[in-house]
Amino acid sequence: MPAQPTSRVPDEAHQPPDEPLWCTRCNTDKHLLVNSIQSHYPPAPNMVDVAYECHVCRYSYQQIASVQRVAAVLNRPGISQGVLQFGGQYLHCGEPMKTSSCELRRIQTPLVLKPGGRLRMYEVLINTRILGCHCGFRMEIPD
Repeated sequence: MPAQPTSRVPDEAHQPPDEPLWCTRCNTDKHLLVNSIQSHYPPAPNMVDVAYECHVCRYSYQQIASVQRVAAVLNRPGISQGVLQFGGQYLHCGEPMKTSSCELRRIQTPLVLKPGGRLRMYEVLINTRILGCHCGFRMEIPD
């Protein structure tokens, strides 16, 4: 005899909520810029984790949304989206940016660990990638 399912609710009822992308400060979606789109875990059909901001009030949001809701904001005419992180790719001008070179960067700072203690210089070495777009835009990210 087959085992009874633990729930009789169809799978669609277990999907994450699909709220619209919205700025609660401006009370509109007209000024939104999408910064990042990542796969949602656990996997849900047509759902992604999205990070976005309102370019008017500079407030940031992160939520689960359907691909259709994200596409509605991305395809809106008038507002340039800038750099978009889509999975492991960075897009500018609608195309994936390409690595032009790699660099080793040194970050130094003076630091006193105890009051009245000696001033010491601390440093961190970071490998970075320099990404470029065909339009000439460049940016550097940690590798």
